[in-house]
Parts: sequence; structure tokens; C-alpha cells
Amino acid sequence: MDRKNKFWDITNRPSTKTKLKILEKCFDIWLTIWNNQDWVVNEWYVIDLFAGRGKYLDNQKEVSGSPLIFLEVIFNKIKKLKTKKRKIKIFLVEKAKINFKELKNNVEDFIGKNQELKEVVSVIYFNSDCNEAIENIIKDLKNTTKAPCFIFIDPTGLQIKKETLEKIVELKNPKDILLNYILEGVRRTTGILKKKSVGGNLTIKELKTIETLKKFLGEDENLISLDDREILKYYVKIFTSKGLKVVGYDMKYPNRNDILYYLLFASRKLTITDIVKDIFSKQKEEMLGTTLFGGKEFYKEEIFSVPSNGFSTIERKSLLYKTEVEYGDWTINHIIGCKHGCKFPCYAMMMAKKFGWVK
Repeated sequence: MDRKNKFWDITNRPSTKTKLKILEKCFDIWLTIWNNQDWVVNEWYVIDLFAGRGKYLDNQKEVSGSPLIFLEVIFNKIKKLKTKKRKIKIFLVEKAKINFKELKNNVEDFIGKNQELKEVVSVIYFNSDCNEAIENIIKDLKNTTKAPCFIFIDPTGLQIKKETLEKIVELKNPKDILLNYILEGVRRTTGILKKKSVGGNLTIKELKTIETLKKFLGEDENLISLDDREILKYYVKIFTSKGLKVVGYDMKYPNRNDILYYLLFASRKLTITDIVKDIFSKQKEEMLGTTLFGGKEFYKEEIFSVPSNGFSTIERKSLLYKTEVEYGDWTINHIIGCKHGCKFPCYAMMMAKKFGWVK
């Protein structure tokens, strides 16, 4: 097998190069933030549901794909991770057999050359559809609020089902999710659905495409009346309905001013989504340059952003507790502030204003 067939060539695919840069920066920040938290357990998880071959070809040079990016970033922080006795399980899923073979070879080769990784990393491979592999992955996780999990989802089309994402979002683990939302694929398939709605004759292939769209977005056929942005907002409710915040990088076609896909990042922590928003805007400035209206801050205003549904949750043994203040017997402590907005100037609402949760 020659090198061109062995690795996908991304020489003329700037969107893929940008995506890999963003992944590296996001994962680097993720690793740094969590390694500074002493309350978490020492077993963490990285899940790559479309791992590919592990490498690409760029101008005749081999460059790392997502699985090797994870390993490289971990290796660069290996001393700090070992000091804290961290263990990271990496789950790599690839359906195509030829890709899976190359993936395993590339990952094992990298670990073989960097033996110290074995003290921190264990890799679990799945040569299967991610929608089938997810059940086994979940069984292998400690489903706890103290075990951080980074999930990368980069399909070539609408290959991940809505129910698969829902299973991931339902996990108790602190989750940070980077997802490639293929706008071009949604446009194409909703176009076929519109054809059906006006009584057009569909081929067997088109009917199967509609089924794929329903598995990706859900069964609501009223979506076809919405524009691209509104469908995207509907889609991210998978995350926001569970308290996750979402920011998105609009990846343009290389040869026209139109959006190819959105690189969505979802996290429960506003501080993390703000950091990723900063990464997105810096990448925009790097690619497009400083405008007359400003640099990074100008691009930051343009970043697609959706807050959670407005509710944050925290588990306590009891909401009510006995107070020792002279004017009351029992109280409720709004640990994370209150967004109700009533006229009474309580400390909880003032906290929410102070930390920017409400305006």
C-alpha cells in the first residue's frame, strides 16, 4: 500500500487542518484544567467515536489525526500526570476494517516509541459502529461526577444517532464534548424530506437517507420549515436540556463563503466554554487576520453560542437545614446562586449577578 492510500491526504483541506488544531488546543486545556483539580478520581476517559486511521498526509508529510493528538498532548504533560497518579482510558472506535488496522498500527507504534505513556494510558479499541460500541464503552466507565470525560465525535456524515448522543449526555461524568455537526449533510437530507413533503417520488436510496436524518435529528418532520441556524439550535437542545453550554466554530468551504460544518463544543462549565470560545476566536483571527473592527474580540462576537436551559443542578443530602441565625429556624442555601429575579434583594440573586450568570 503506498503512502497516499495508507493515509488520507489533507493537503488541500484547510478545514481538516483547522479542526485538528482546535482539537489539540481544546484537549490541552482540558487536561490542564482537570489535572489541577484534586477532588476528582484518578481514572479519566477520552472517547473518539470516529478515530479514522490515526494519521493524515499533508504535503507529503505524515501528520497526526485525533488519536495521536490525544497521545501527544498526554505525553507532553506526562510528568505532571504521573505526579498526580492519573490514569487515562482512551476508547478508539473505527468501523471500517482497513482504517481500523492502520489505526491500531499507528497508535501501537507511537506508544512503543514513547513507553512512558504505558504508565498513564490504556487504549481500548472497537472495530464497530459507534452507535453499537457506545453501550460497551459506557459499561467500562465509572459513571460518577468525579471522573472527567472528553468526547470527540467527527463523523463524515450523519452517522451518529440522536439516541447515542443522549446516552453520552446522560452520563453523570463531567463531560466536555467536541462534535462535528455536518451542516452540508443536514441541508442535503432535509432537501430530500422537502421533496417528500410536496409529494415527490423518492428512490430507495433517498428513503434510506430520510431515515438516517431522523436517526440523527429526531422524528420531528416540521424541522424542514426551519433554516440552517434554527435546525442547529434545535439540535443542540440534546446538550442544553441537560445543563450543558454550547459554542460553535463555523467552518467555511475552502472555495466559497458558505459554512461546511459547525465544530460544536459542549460543557457544563461556563468557564470552559468561555475558554474554548477564546480558542475559536483566536483561530479565526489567525486564519482571517485582524479586521477594521478589531481582532479576536470581533470574532468572539460572531461565535455561535447557546447557553444551557437556565437550570444548574447540584446534589445534596437535604435542601433544608437548621440555621443558627437569630431570626429563623430553617433555611435553604442557594449554593450556586439564584436566577429567579424577584424584587427581594437576597444574596443569592446578587451572587448570580456578581458572577455573570444573569445580567
